Amino acid sequence: MKLKIGQISQKSGVPASTIRYYVSEGLLPRPEKVNEKMAYYDESCIDRLLAIQELKERRYYPLHLIKNILRRMDDGLNLTEAETIENAVFYQPEKDSGSLLTRGAFLAATGLTDEELTTGERLGLLIPFTRKGDKPLYNLEDVRAGREGIRRLLSLGMELEDLSFWKQYGGKIVEREMELRRKMVTGKTARENIAITAELTNVGNFYRDYILRRLFQKRVEANIQKSLNKKTAAKKRGRDL
Repeated sequence: MKLKIGQISQKSGVPASTIRYYVSEGLLPRPEKVNEKMAYYDESCIDRLLAIQELKERRYYPLHLIKNILRRMDDGLNLTEAETIENAVFYQPEKDSGSLLTRGAFLAATGLTDEELTTGERLGLLIPFTRKGDKPLYNLEDVRAGREGIRRLLSLGMELEDLSFWKQYGGKIVEREMELRRKMVTGKTARENIAITAELTNVGNFYRDYILRRLFQKRVEANIQKSLNKKTAAKKRGRDL
C-alpha cells in the first residue's frame, strides 16, 4: 500500500522533515514520485521508521550503524538478529559511540600531520572506522591508534614502514578466521550462521589479544633471562681469574 508522507508521519510518529532526512541518508527508500509535489511511500516504511527510532532513541546507535542494521534486515534478518551481528562484529564501547570525526578533526585530536596520517593509512597501521562517500570517518578507537600508536612510535624514532608487518600478518590471521567461519556455517540456516559468526567473533577478539600478548611476554622473558645468564657467566669467569 502506498501512502503520502503525512500519513507515514502520522502512523509512525516521526516528523515529515525527519523522514525526508532519513531518505537523503539512505535509511529509507526513495518515494515513488507522481509529480514535483506528490510522492508516495511504501507502507513498509512505517515499520522501518519504528526500528530506526528504537535503535536511535533507546539503544543510542548512531545513524551509520543503524544503516548497517537496516541493510541486514533487508537481507531477511529481524531486528534482534541484525543487531546481534552489529554488536558482535562492529561493537563500539559506549564511551566511543559518539560522533565520528572528519579527517581534519582527527588530525587535530591526534596531533598527526596530514603526511603522517596518509602514511599510516597506506601501511594499514590505521584503518578509518567507516566512510561517507569518499570521505573517511574516524571513531575514538582510531584516535587512540593515531595518538597512542602512530604518534608515539614516531616519537621513539621508528620508521612506520618497519611496522607494515602488522597489517601483512594480521590480514593472514583474519583470512584464516574467515576460512574457519565459512567451514562452520556451510549448510547452516541464516539464524545458525548469525549465532556462529557472533560466537566466533567474540572468541577471535579474545584469542588475537591473548595469543599475541602471551607470545610477546614469553619472548621478552626469554631475552631477559638470556641476558641475566650472560651476566652471571661473566661474573663467574671474573671470580675464577
